[in-house]
Amino acid sequence: MMTVERVHYLLVRQIIETGHAPDLSEAARLIGCSEEEAAEWMTRLMEIRGVTLEPDSTRIWSLHPFALVPTSFWVSAGGRGWWANCAWCSVGIGAALGEDVRISTFDGGEGEPLTFEIKGGAPSREDLWMTFLYPPVRWWDSPYCPCGNILFFSSPEKIAAWSKRHGRPMGSALEIGRAVRLGQLWFGDYASPDWKRKNADQARAVFAELGLDPGFWRI
Repeated sequence: MMTVERVHYLLVRQIIETGHAPDLSEAARLIGCSEEEAAEWMTRLMEIRGVTLEPDSTRIWSLHPFALVPTSFWVSAGGRGWWANCAWCSVGIGAALGEDVRISTFDGGEGEPLTFEIKGGAPSREDLWMTFLYPPVRWWDSPYCPCGNILFFSSPEKIAAWSKRHGRPMGSALEIGRAVRLGQLWFGDYASPDWKRKNADQARAVFAELGLDPGFWRI
């Protein structure tokens, strides 16, 4: 029996294997249905926030943690590569793959090139930070603004200077080890046929396991 979770799995596997999302005809072939039915599955996935579609289209814009348009986060592994939506998604791709990855981006999204690896679940650089400007309760006001502001920084001082310069809130900053662990707990099952979207209680449990401030990490 086809379910939205099964469709999600088929799409993720296609992206992992090819580096891009299927168009509607290819999605129909993967699902084993007509293009009209495939479009309906895309809409159902969007309704549970399992996929983000281009406006007024069935074309996939993003299937977290994978971005299907160019971004400043590039994740590579085993001769393959994928765009990530943000810093969190970039570590999430490694978690979903269950593989060592190399992440290439920029310090604060605008500074010097920043490249590091995650091997065996551990980052090769311990000086990095990941910023979340907006709390989880705000993430789906618009998925682009919150996600676009989840960045890597090489020091807390650079976070403060960046926030002041751009008039952005400080939000919550996680040292890289805890940020990678958050990616593992959140995205580790995204390429699994057993994936199910987390409910609010499950999300809170992840945040609590990492000792995140419930005043900010509310959902």
